[in-house]
Amino acid sequence: MLLILLSIVEVFWIGNTHGLDPISNKSILMGNLLQSFQWGLYTVGIFFIIQMLIGLLLPKVSYFIYKLILSLLILGQISLIFYFSETLVPLGADFFTYSFEDLIETVQAAGALNIYSVFASIFALVLIFLSLSAGRFIKFNFKTTIVFSVFTYAFLLVLLIIPIDKSGGLSGLESNLAENKSLFFYQESYDYFSKSQNIYFDFYLENSSSQRGLVQKEYIDPSYPFLHINNYPDVLGPYFSEFDTIPDLVFIIVEGLGKAYSGPGAYLGSWTPFLDSLADHSLYWKNNLSTTGRTFGVLSGIFGGLPFGRNGFMEKTPVPYHSTMLSLLKKDGYQINYYIGADKEFDNAATFMNYQGVDNLVDIDKFDPEFSKSPSVSGFSWGYADKENFRNGLKKLPNTDQAQVNIFQTMSSHSPFVIPEQDFYNKKFEKFLNEKGYSHPTIKLENYKAELASVLYVDDAIKEFFKAYLKREKATNTIFIITGDHRLPEIPMSTKIDRFHVPLIIYSPKLERDKYMDAVNTHFEIAPSLLAFLQHNYDLKLPETVAWRGAVLDTAAQFESKITHALMRNKYQFGDYLDGNYFISDKDLYVLSDNMNIDLVDKPEVFSRLQNSFEEYKAKDNFAMENNAILPQ
Repeated sequence: MLLILLSIVEVFWIGNTHGLDPISNKSILMGNLLQSFQWGLYTVGIFFIIQMLIGLLLPKVSYFIYKLILSLLILGQISLIFYFSETLVPLGADFFTYSFEDLIETVQAAGALNIYSVFASIFALVLIFLSLSAGRFIKFNFKTTIVFSVFTYAFLLVLLIIPIDKSGGLSGLESNLAENKSLFFYQESYDYFSKSQNIYFDFYLENSSSQRGLVQKEYIDPSYPFLHINNYPDVLGPYFSEFDTIPDLVFIIVEGLGKAYSGPGAYLGSWTPFLDSLADHSLYWKNNLSTTGRTFGVLSGIFGGLPFGRNGFMEKTPVPYHSTMLSLLKKDGYQINYYIGADKEFDNAATFMNYQGVDNLVDIDKFDPEFSKSPSVSGFSWGYADKENFRNGLKKLPNTDQAQVNIFQTMSSHSPFVIPEQDFYNKKFEKFLNEKGYSHPTIKLENYKAELASVLYVDDAIKEFFKAYLKREKATNTIFIITGDHRLPEIPMSTKIDRFHVPLIIYSPKLERDKYMDAVNTHFEIAPSLLAFLQHNYDLKLPETVAWRGAVLDTAAQFESKITHALMRNKYQFGDYLDGNYFISDKDLYVLSDNMNIDLVDKPEVFSRLQNSFEEYKAKDNFAMENNAILPQ
């Protein structure tokens, strides 16, 4: 009864908060209720059997343990619901893929770990325990007990045998809301710990005739499934005038910069006025995808096009032998500098960057006293806000004639979205909303003031950075690359591919012409494109064989999709696959159209073909990671 009550409260509370109507869309409530029945009957039944066995020897103790376990499970369900209310993504097995330090840092940053939350949890546990204890006042005769027990076990058996259509045609937030959060967490946890570590590898060496896209890769060794001849065309050269010397590269990786709220055609309105103005003088890809739905894969994706492995490339120890754009440029004389206002150890960023031979790695521990940390929640913050990170980085940029790659990774537009000048940006949000007249049929933008105010703040931070950087002597000899690591999940997503949809901007004072491009690309295409540009125009020395997962950036102005890539949702969920105009997400097949819209289609033959291709993709990925077979040493 308590689980059913929680289910109803969750659906109506979160649904109404985010513009969903559970009454008119009964699939959400029914899906959640059926799963709550399944989870409730399952746990009550399993632990009742355990309680009965213990009760043969210790009857009173067994009832106490039984009620305590059920109370903890209900408290866990409440916690998972609160987590979902903040992230709009159910917590799954990715919980086990983060280090204990990363988990504590995340919880502290969200303000969820403090003396008040501890006392509230204890109070809730006692209240739940007393509620369950009230069951002793409900008396059944023996016959009623038998009938009720047989009915519930039979109902549980039906729920376990007959698959529940959890989505019911739902997508995005609706589908996530229809999940029972405890059942989802348990099922993913079971899968995570029960999967065999002995992975069966079965794939063939792909030949160029079976490939689509702008690069026909010539694979050369089945022992290294991604190894191929380095023969990439220069697609960027025609857009630039000649640089004075080999150009500097500046990367700005923006936390949570989703296309949904940035750039032309953003369906939530664009909240990045500076980036929009910069796009008018840049190469701009509106249909660009990150390759992971969280930050853990952005560095390995952009700079290396590297395999994912079980939990993301940067979680693998020991680190497989590999090269990236950074390590190759380092060998050719570039200096590599990385700036972040947070802890460099989060998501193993420091390990990755040090492997590439980074010259200067500046994180939360290397800020001068003149800079102030972000406002804190419960005494803890992620570190220094983006304006401070850019200012500190500009101050510490080496003044040298040596070619440089300077990487700035932002973090202010991250939960809990507490930023400096909060009142100013809250008012700016309200003014922006009123002047622009932004609205959405189901998403109430007013409910996401904190998130969108942080986006406005980051946009201003990038504007100030450009204003300062362009005064530098080497600015005219620089290429700037700006993209997001993923879309913010805290704002409801419209489709299952929306979490990956991020803009890509390439700007330089040496750019001869701007262009808006509608072709589909991913982060995997960035490194090969830039390296090919440098190789063809500035005699950059590159190896004869490489293992990039990506091709080159498609610069077509019209919509087209010529890429085939898997996308990793989080550190555990690996169920998204893009092949041309088709997209698989779990067990559903979609057709892709402009603005990364997807429509559900029923084409069993196409789904089967893509599913087989996806399984082969994963087999190659796992083989390369588990056998240290990305590149020969």
